[in-house]
Amino acid sequence: MREKDLLIWLSNHKEIGALSICRLFERYKTAEAILEAPFDELKTVIPEKAAGLIKETERKVVTEETERFKDRLLKEGFGIITINDDLYPDNLKNIFEPPRILYFKGNIQLLKEDIKIAIVGSRQATPYGREAASYFAASFGKAGFTVVSGLAFGIDAAAHKEVLKDSGKTIGVMGSGINVIYPKGNTSIYMEMYEKGLVISENGLDIGPFSFNFPIRNRIISGLSDGVLVVEARKKSGSLITADQALEQGRNVYAVPGRINDPLSEGTNLLIKNGALISNNAETVIEDMIGISEFYDGRNKERDSEEKEKEKNHSKRKNDKKDDILVQPLDENEKKIYKIIGSSDVFIDDIISITGLSPGVCIRGVIELMRGGFIKETERGYYIRRINL
Repeated sequence: MREKDLLIWLSNHKEIGALSICRLFERYKTAEAILEAPFDELKTVIPEKAAGLIKETERKVVTEETERFKDRLLKEGFGIITINDDLYPDNLKNIFEPPRILYFKGNIQLLKEDIKIAIVGSRQATPYGREAASYFAASFGKAGFTVVSGLAFGIDAAAHKEVLKDSGKTIGVMGSGINVIYPKGNTSIYMEMYEKGLVISENGLDIGPFSFNFPIRNRIISGLSDGVLVVEARKKSGSLITADQALEQGRNVYAVPGRINDPLSEGTNLLIKNGALISNNAETVIEDMIGISEFYDGRNKERDSEEKEKEKNHSKRKNDKKDDILVQPLDENEKKIYKIIGSSDVFIDDIISITGLSPGVCIRGVIELMRGGFIKETERGYYIRRINL
């Protein structure tokens, strides 16, 4: 049996959890080895009930059920990628117990975006928390970042909504089965995410929103991201679990300070006490993420309007050289940036200063040039021209 088919079968049974699937492939490597493993051995790797289901189901039935699952996924508009596919993101592949399979609906190319930041926090967010989440999400979106969150009420919903409002890039990570919208009150966000963003889950069809799946899900939120911003969180909360996982995965952790007498700020204030970067504005986070010392957050409406007119979708890149200046399809801002980046490292602050572009426009231009293969980052905030154009 093909690995992908067995992954589909395993992940569509609630008795076999996502981590059990990880451990099976870590131990046995191939689909055939899993199916051939003796029961007494299997139950030392995964829970006995899961091991029993694998051993008690005939190979023919596994195949038939897998085909039914695939038919349903196709009819309902869901896609699948596995850890062996090119679109599977490298930063997620390198975490402890990475998901072996991801179901999705929406723009799967978002998984390969250059800079992703997670925004997480309480489901019972205060007005202050929702406002903060919206502010940071809008700022990150304008900087060209992809915002990752968990599609829950409160902070998650505020972050997703704000990015979608500005046609930014956002990924939602589910804790339930890919076709089980949870919470139901966020159905409209899901519908918009399907059209403009991306929704993913490591759980197959009809898997309910079991409470134990959400802490497991959080490793994907942090694993996908280059940094995690915690907006509001209680002292013991899923958001702090995400922050802990981010630290274990080597990601940056940021925390928005809150009122000292508010239970929803205990977690974020504790993170700051323990070394998370205090984040009282978007500039602070972006400076730490990519090494710039100032940040344009869209408050200057006239400049913001000018920037939007200059933005273009570069789905296909070709370049001609003349006096080291690229001509179309790069826009004028990207030409300015490319012209000053040569064979020696150039710091992002210097790019902003020399080009005279606003930080927001400059960040997006650098990201587009990296995506097109024109330049590369040598270390955080430093860029050099590629020589193999």
